[in-house]
Amino acid sequence: MTVVGAALVPGMPHLLAAEPAPSWKLLADAARQAGQDLRAAGPDAFVVLSTQWFTVLGHQFQVDPNPRGGHVDENWYAYDYGTLDYDLRVDVELAEAWACQAEDMGFQARRTRYDGFPVDTGTVVAGKLVDPDRSRPIALVSCNLYAAAGDLGRIAEAAALAAGKLGRRVAFVAVSGLSSGLIQRWIEPAEDRFEDAGHDAWNRRVLDLLAAGRTDEVLALREEYAREAQADSQLRALAFLAGSGACDRPARVLEYGPVWGTGAAVVTWLDG
Repeated sequence: MTVVGAALVPGMPHLLAAEPAPSWKLLADAARQAGQDLRAAGPDAFVVLSTQWFTVLGHQFQVDPNPRGGHVDENWYAYDYGTLDYDLRVDVELAEAWACQAEDMGFQARRTRYDGFPVDTGTVVAGKLVDPDRSRPIALVSCNLYAAAGDLGRIAEAAALAAGKLGRRVAFVAVSGLSSGLIQRWIEPAEDRFEDAGHDAWNRRVLDLLAAGRTDEVLALREEYAREAQADSQLRALAFLAGSGACDRPARVLEYGPVWGTGAAVVTWLDG
């Protein structure tokens, strides 16, 4: 089996706060559990898409074997979780094969490798939670702002095909939120909550459908969800995961809660 599982995890840096809100801690603990569960499935590498690494021309693939440095989040720099160190292990062979497969499928694929490349917050946060010891290398692709959801699904399919040709077992990770309605003022962590009950209701509806194995229904609701609850990147991260073939079963919702008013959840798709 090439694809051993998949997970949707949040990428907000609040999950790494020294003094987190209760929901932030629960989400962080759930992301760590998701990582543990994925690693137990025995992948050779993680295939990662973060909606916070966005591009407008084609799809970029990270081919630097060891991006490392310090990242200052452009929104949350004033907090203890706003400055993050990172030291990534990239499976360059898989990334290159993935880019070639995407090109063969008609997509524009650009290779990215230069010192000081601005690795996004979501990729850094997810890495620290899902695989803190860097036990597996990763293959990273950007989230094209103008790509259709179906195209992101095909990009994931390209990753699975490339991994299969290399004999790699992979787990897919999409780093994205649910509703994106931020609280528009400074708050203390303990004040965090959903200020829009409609957003909370939509998030729960989507998660219930995923837990029931009705991924196709969620994908059909994507545009309405985006209109009604400002879904992060129109929930295209789910289309990416679905393209891997891993979402053909009921999901396990490990945790759900607010992060500065936005919706966040940790969801996994695994055998058993």
